[in-house]
Parts: sequence; C-alpha cells; structure tokens
Amino acid sequence: MEQIRTGQDIGGRDLFENPTAAFRPSAYWFWHLIPTEDVCHAQLADFKQKGIGTILIQARLAMSRDDYLSPAYLDAYRVAAEIAGKLGLKLGIYDDYNWISGHAGGRTVVDRDDLRERHLFWSSSGGAQGEISGVHPPFTRKMGADIVAWQYEGSIVEWCQWTVEAALLHPSVGIDSLDQVVDVTARTFVVESDRTSCTYLFDGIPAEGQMLAVFVSARSTTSRLINYLLPEAAERFIEVGLDPLVEVLGDLVPDPVGFVFYDQPAAGFYKWDQLSGHLGNSLLYAPTLPDAVSRGTGETFARGLLALVRDVGPETLRLRAQFYAAYSALMNEAFSGTLRRWAEGRGIVLTGHEILPHISSWSLNGGFTSIDPRVALAVDFFGIDAYRHETVVDSNNFVAQLAPKLGDSVARSNGRSRCVVETYASAERTPVRAAGQWELTLETMRAQAIRLHCLGTRQFLWHGVYQTDGRDNDPTPFSNPRFDFGPGINFEPWWSYHDLFADETARISAFIEPATPHTPVAILYPLQTAFAEGPRHSHATHIGAWCEGLLARRCDFMFVSEADVAKAGIEGGRMLVCGLAFDAVILPSATVLETGETLRALEAFRAAGGVVWSSGDRLSTVCDAADRVNEVASTHIDRMPGGSDIDALLARVAPSGPVITGQSADRPWQWVGYDADGWWRIVLFNDGATPLENEISFGDGFDCEVWSSTTGTVTGAVVFSHLAVTLDPQEARCIRLRQTAQQGAGKGRLMTRPPLDAARAVPLVDGWRFAPGADATFVPISVETGWETQGFADFSGTGIYRLALEIGDEADWFLELPEVATVVTARLDGRQIDRRGWRPYRFALGRLRPGVHSLELRVANTGANRYYTNTPYLGNAADKSGLSAAPKLIQLAN
Repeated sequence: MEQIRTGQDIGGRDLFENPTAAFRPSAYWFWHLIPTEDVCHAQLADFKQKGIGTILIQARLAMSRDDYLSPAYLDAYRVAAEIAGKLGLKLGIYDDYNWISGHAGGRTVVDRDDLRERHLFWSSSGGAQGEISGVHPPFTRKMGADIVAWQYEGSIVEWCQWTVEAALLHPSVGIDSLDQVVDVTARTFVVESDRTSCTYLFDGIPAEGQMLAVFVSARSTTSRLINYLLPEAAERFIEVGLDPLVEVLGDLVPDPVGFVFYDQPAAGFYKWDQLSGHLGNSLLYAPTLPDAVSRGTGETFARGLLALVRDVGPETLRLRAQFYAAYSALMNEAFSGTLRRWAEGRGIVLTGHEILPHISSWSLNGGFTSIDPRVALAVDFFGIDAYRHETVVDSNNFVAQLAPKLGDSVARSNGRSRCVVETYASAERTPVRAAGQWELTLETMRAQAIRLHCLGTRQFLWHGVYQTDGRDNDPTPFSNPRFDFGPGINFEPWWSYHDLFADETARISAFIEPATPHTPVAILYPLQTAFAEGPRHSHATHIGAWCEGLLARRCDFMFVSEADVAKAGIEGGRMLVCGLAFDAVILPSATVLETGETLRALEAFRAAGGVVWSSGDRLSTVCDAADRVNEVASTHIDRMPGGSDIDALLARVAPSGPVITGQSADRPWQWVGYDADGWWRIVLFNDGATPLENEISFGDGFDCEVWSSTTGTVTGAVVFSHLAVTLDPQEARCIRLRQTAQQGAGKGRLMTRPPLDAARAVPLVDGWRFAPGADATFVPISVETGWETQGFADFSGTGIYRLALEIGDEADWFLELPEVATVVTARLDGRQIDRRGWRPYRFALGRLRPGVHSLELRVANTGANRYYTNTPYLGNAADKSGLSAAPKLIQLAN
C-alpha cells in the first residue's frame, strides 16, 4: 500500500489540499468475466475520475473458475495494471477467487488432497461405542447453493481418513481434578467409516458413573478450503495462486501494484449430530498440533482437548486459554507467516483481514453469532496484525461499529496507526443478505465514511465497483452480479457525484493523519478471557457497552493488549503506551489474564494516580500464576456498565485539551488529536437531521484555523476566547487550534448557513414539468411527492425537473430543496449552478434580475427501483425518488 510521507509539508497542509491514494477511497473491482482492453480503459478511467485512488481486482462467483488464473485472465490482469499505472491509480492483488483466501479458486488442493481442511470432531457417551455423523457447514449453507457449490466439489460435504486422536474416560458428573481423567486413546479405534460418518469402539466398558469422550479427526475429500495449520498449504497457495499473478505483472510490481490482500482465511465451522460442550464448532487438526498444545499447556494433548469441551476442574480456564493460544499461534505462523515472508521476498506489502465476529456490532461477538471464532483466525487480533504490514478490517452496513477502533488499536500496538476499512452492504429488507442495498444513498455512505474516519480509519475500501450490473428478472444471489452484495456503486444513478464524496472524505482523513488521537481511556483487550470463556461470555457485551457509552459522551479510547500494558511507561499518573497517553484503564469482564506482569503494571499505574476500573465477572485466573490470584485493585462494577457508571469514571479523569460543549443532548461525531508542535486538531460531524450548536474553549484563548474539507482551503489563524460552531445537518468541520497567551478577540462563530430571510421564502409548488431521462418527453409533475408515486415507480436514473421561474424583485436569491432523493444538480438559464450529494440541498443562485428565468433540477435516485423490479427484494413499496417537498426561493437577508 502507499507509503505516507509529509516531508516538509508543515502541518500536513499540502497533503490535505491534495490527498494521495492512501487517503482516497479504494474499491474492489469485481470481475464477473475476463474484461477486454476497452472495458479496462473505460472503467479504470471512470474510477479515477470519480476520485478513487486504489483498485483491487477481485474475480467473483459469476466468473467461471476455469477462467480464473487462466492465460487469458493473466493477460487481462497485466493490461489492467498497465492502464491503472498510467492513470495514476494504485493497484493491489486481491489474492483469491470470490473470497476466503488460500484456495486459489480450488487450485491449491488439486492433486494435493493432503492440504484440504482436516477437522476434529467429538462425541461423548456412557457406552463403549459411538459415532460421528451428520457433519455439515451451516455457516456456508445459509448463504445458498451457489456458495456451497463454490466451496465443495459436487456441492457435497464428504470425509475420509477418520482417525481417533484422543479418547478419555472421566466422571460423568463433575471433574474435580485432571487426576480423575484416564487417557484411553490407545484402546479406542475407528471400526467403520464411510464418506459421511464413522463408528468408533473402546476395547473396554466405562464403569458406572464414567463417560467416554472421543475426539476423531477427518479430512474432507470435497472441500476446496485448505488446512490453515499447514505451512505447506500456504506455500502451495502461493505457488498456484500468487506467483502467477506477480510473474505476469513483472515490472509493475511494486509500483503501481504494491500489495497483496488476503480475505477471511477460515475453514468450514462445522457442526454435527453429536456436538456438545463448550466449543461450538469443529477444530482444525494437523499432526503438529499435539506437540504445540503440550508445549503451550504443560499437559497432554488429550487432556487439553477435554478441557475445551467440558469443565475439568480448577485448571479448566488456564488450559483453554493456553490451548487456543498455541492453536492460534500455530495457525498464524503457518498461514500468515508464510505469506509475509513471501511478500517481503517479492518486495510488496502484506495486508488483508481475518474473519471478524464483531462485524456490524460493538459487542465483540455481535456479528457472526453462529460461529465460535476460536477455531479460526478470529480472536487474537493483536497477534494476527503483527504479521501484516498494513492493517485492514471488515465492516458491514452503515452504522458505527467496533472494527475500525479495534483495527486502529492493533495497528498502533504493532508500530503503525489507523487502518483500511472494507465496507460491504448486506440486505436489511430481505433475508437474502447478498441482495445488498441498491437503495444506498451517497449521503448514507458519506456519513458512514466520516464516522469511520473518526473511529480510526485511514482509507475507505468499497465492496465494490462492478464490471457489469448483471441480468434483469433474475433474483439469484452471487451468480447474478446484481445481487452479489449490491450495490455496485458505479451503477448507481448518483455515481457521477462520487467525486464529491471522495474528495471530502480524503481530506478529512489527511487532516487527521499528522496528529495523535486524544484517548483518555484504554480498554484492555481480554484475549485470554475470550479464549477461555468463549464468545457467549459477558466480556463480549461489556466491551460493547463501554465502547458505546464512552462514544456517546464523546470520550475517545483505544484497546491495549496485555503486552502493551506490561511494557507501558507511567508518567504523571498516565499510562504511556503505543505512542498514546491514557488516564484510565478498563477491564471488561476479564476473568483470565496471561501473566502476572499485567497485574503488576496495573497496580503501578493505579499507585501513580491512574484510574483502573473493571466490570462484570472478576478476575479468577492468571495463566502463569502457580498460586491464588490477587484481584486487580480497581473500582469494580458487578453489572453491565451504564451511563451513570461511565459518567462516574470520566469524573475521575482530569480534563485536558480543548473543551467541546453542546446546547442539546444530541452531539456531533468528533475526533480530537494533537500535533507535535502544540496544535490540536478537531473534526466535528453532524450526522443528524437538525442543526447542532457547539462551543469550543481552550484556556484563556487560542489561535484557530479552519480547514475546509469541501474545498481544500485553509483560513489563517485568528485568536478567540470561545468559538461557537453551527453544524448544519450532514455538515463536517475540520478545525486546528493552539492555546495562546495572547488576549482573545472575544467569541467567534463558524457557520456555513447564509443569512436568509426565511420569513419571505417563496414555495415553488406549481408549474413543474418532468422527464425521466434526457431523451424522454416532459410531462406535468407534482414536486410535493416523489416521481415513484406518479407513474415512474420502476425508474432509476436522472429525472429532470423544469420550471419557468418568475422573479419579481432584483435580489440575491438562494434555492433550498427540503427533500431530495437523492442527489441534485441545479441549472439556471442554461448554466450549471452547483451539485449537491447530501443535505443541505441549498444553492446560491446569485443576483437575479426581474423576469422569467429557466430553472432546471437534475435529480438522481438510487438503483433500487430499477434493479429490484420483478424480484422478491423490492419490499412493500418503491423507494423515494426525486423531489418530495416544494423547493423554496429565499432572498439573502439585508
């Protein structure tokens, strides 16, 4: 990815005025078939014009797997990269077909059955005989037949090489000690098996009050997914999936093709008829796993396995935490470590993201609730990130969520900052998630991008721009590109306005770049608790409650690992770690810690005047402690933290930096950080529907600069004692200030709303004519209800409204459009006035002489009414389109 340099760019002003690709939106370019050179030229030039800085070519399910990595595919890839380089676009290698990195479109396991995923299943009963049967991948099946067919040859899930890896006799009710567990692995055998099940037999009889737990491994004969515990699987993936791309690109690596991007490497999340116990899915297995677990836990592999699925006494939590730590470390090194070494050998950057169970949620496991993330690369986020050169996270839909904040945190822990956030849209009005959101508006996506920047995002990654918009009258998800997590934003009617979004959000990101975020609170990422207690434990929801509560009070925070805490410095009652300074540390229902060093560091912080709080379950286990664990000396809340708890915590934190206050309960989104030279940076964003009034104060006075994210201009420094900031709906402000001893010039005010004489507003209700497109016939239309209710229900595109506008008084006039769905260009007397992609839809018409003027409004809606027609995804009514309230003509006040 692009290296970021500011050089002599004082304050980052040059970078702000002209943001580079690192700050501009990036996008997956979905290839549904091998493109021609003409298509590559046309689409890449279009992406560049619309403000996108980086493209990742991604072959999707609509493309034949036979075409993927074929000679024709590789030739087209090279052509596209050459064109992108000439246009000044950056390119990244998306490393697989569809998603789930490692299979290379199925090529990794061709003639290498040994590399296919192999899993551990288990069964427990009071008899000597048992079975494993009914193995199925519900996570995959829920996405539909096309996804099953992609992942499994012949769309069937079959197994072979059933092998007993561990068998144990244990008390049926309550295990007080591991001494009560007897290893009978050598006496238990698979006696019968087929492609879907196996039967095992113990050569004895469990005594009364005993149960037999048996762990059986099997390798899939049909899965195209790999065994991520095997480094040779990653090596084969590189050989057949990555090397061909890099070799055909040749001198285009590393510029413009500078990085390789992996996506959700994870195996099948299987369930089966006999599944029971604490672990919710099958576990990957490789011959190297037993030794890794034994070294990590100090116990036998068999006993460690038993601890994963049931309570085995006082050692249970420690064993689970250490087992999963060993398992994750083995997987990280085998897959991510192999990829990193390859990338460094090729001179390119490794990036990408694992599966994130918290996607679209603040709760740590509030997204993919049907899986147990401990079986995949999905819990040890700090450890995983250490293998990347750049941090990427995944996000879903258009709400604030945990991913960017956790991404920024792990990046800083590993010596970097901020992250790339991939954003995809899943359907909310139909159970078929891949149908996506063709109803997405530019305003919605812009608001989300700004929120993400405030939460730690450097670059917004779109999922995606489409090669084709698919087929009409076919609701099939995935294989019809139209419903492959739509929208393909370049087929949205509002696409021509995307440059407005790209330029503004890139400047906001560039404005944030030089500064260190002001984060008074650190939240300990409870990795060992997540390993030991599992995804349904309260640590997950406590994290969500703390995050949402702090943000509601506009207090920023960051996550820290145990290793971060252990190496932290303490100065003036603050914990200094990862380049950040914290006044308080929160332990969210943390029951298990890895090391006593964490406790000692927290105690030293508290003794120096720092604030340590905990919530939920109390600490019970420290993995390296041989005796009783002392509790963390902290203020403890034995319940889910609420607003009053968070207020009480923040009352203990000494205020520092600029103070931002508001006149209502609604608060703008904000980001606050500080430069090395004493300047502070503030981003304010009103994502609501009504104006917000805020006031900034900073000591007795401060210099203030306003950096306009819409124009790229910077005003000179002015001294204020207080600064009132009015934010219109959807307005963003970038402000830079520095405390000064100079006498302030009094209270200043920032507002973009012109002084309009609202009492003399003239509603423009009558006389409008409308055409659904430039070549259509104009007809009378009402502007008080959308065109979808007036005979154009399935029209998605640019509708043209015209009015003969009669001006009686010469004056400076403004045009306000109260309700627009969704973007609009205003033209007066044949000349373009301006474009608006989001509220407020306000246009300065200039000084108009009396007489009749020609007013034209070109309004583009979303693609929903066009693309959801004749599908089950439309919903109960057509989406709003065009004008649905009368425009207003308003004079500038004298």
